Amino acid sequence: MKPPESILIVCIRLIGDVILTTPLIGLLKEAYPEAAIDILVGKGTGEFLEKDPRVRRVLYSEKGGKGYFREIFRRYDLAINMNASDRGNSAVLFAGRRQRVGFYLGRSFWKDVWKRLFFTHSLEFQENIPVARYCELVADALSIPGKRLQVKVFWDATDESKVSAILKGHNCATPFFVVHPFARWIYKYWKFDRFAAVSDAIAERYGLQPVWTSSPAAEEKRLLNEAADLCRTRPVLIAGELTLNQMTCLISRAAFYLGLDTAVTHLAASTGIPMVALYGPTFTSRWFPWHNDGDPAQGSPETRGVLQRGNIVVLQKDLECVPCGKAGCDDGGDAESPCLAAIGVDEVLMAVGLLLKDEAVARSVIEEKMKHV
Repeated sequence: MKPPESILIVCIRLIGDVILTTPLIGLLKEAYPEAAIDILVGKGTGEFLEKDPRVRRVLYSEKGGKGYFREIFRRYDLAINMNASDRGNSAVLFAGRRQRVGFYLGRSFWKDVWKRLFFTHSLEFQENIPVARYCELVADALSIPGKRLQVKVFWDATDESKVSAILKGHNCATPFFVVHPFARWIYKYWKFDRFAAVSDAIAERYGLQPVWTSSPAAEEKRLLNEAADLCRTRPVLIAGELTLNQMTCLISRAAFYLGLDTAVTHLAASTGIPMVALYGPTFTSRWFPWHNDGDPAQGSPETRGVLQRGNIVVLQKDLECVPCGKAGCDDGGDAESPCLAAIGVDEVLMAVGLLLKDEAVARSVIEEKMKHV
């Protein structure tokens, strides 16, 4: 079959999903170097892709609107949806002239039949593999030779200049580490006083300057200042000043990253720096940060507890009910998760020690502590 000259990737999901779709861009560009690749994403989730030199154009789907249909109708030799949503699959059917790739859930024959009939490559959605590996499933379906999956977010000289100017403006000349204490939902939050305690200890033990960041949301910016007031070593505050491209640039210069189960953590993993992330009820089998230098078939190293792959450590309390996959115990998303709140400062600091000091004793101690509230 003639190689495609035009490709559309559809990922109308959250920012984390879009970040973890970037390995497919690389696979397709290697397989079809002359093809033009466009991306259809939700508004506010994929603007960072506009800096990706492998992408010709980023198209946006706004909630409640379908205006993009006339822009994509029958314009692509190959169209791919990266999840099982009807919205994304419909876009693929509209867009794909020759090849159409999409996922179905496999729970109901009648709900899935149109996807299985009209896609040239219909893939059953697997719910217990890392999200980045959907890129591998698509590549296999298209008979693209298996290569290493690389999560990649680009930045340019303008981004580098802005990051440098901010650091210089704060007199941040020493080696620094980044703390991003926010997530999209409250149930993924950890206590700010504990972040402050960990930040102070890292600064004192390793001689690193703390740099704390937030999104542009007004509430996060307010909380960032309140949390920083709890620190003995005053952190540099970068409150909503950076795009995701610039945030990735900043993190790439850091000696270490500490964060939560959020999109910025996936950005941090893509840079390859040592990092610790704190997880509550989330399934790490799907959302463990992708290790670019790891096995392409990687999954979460364990079910819960101290999870390590390369220089990425995830802490998730070793409790019988974890992970449950709910948005907190009430599944509402707006209340603290007891399993996340149960992670202590000393446990986090020992995880940091695993990466920054290679303390062999830290692992056995922390694994025992993670079993108890």
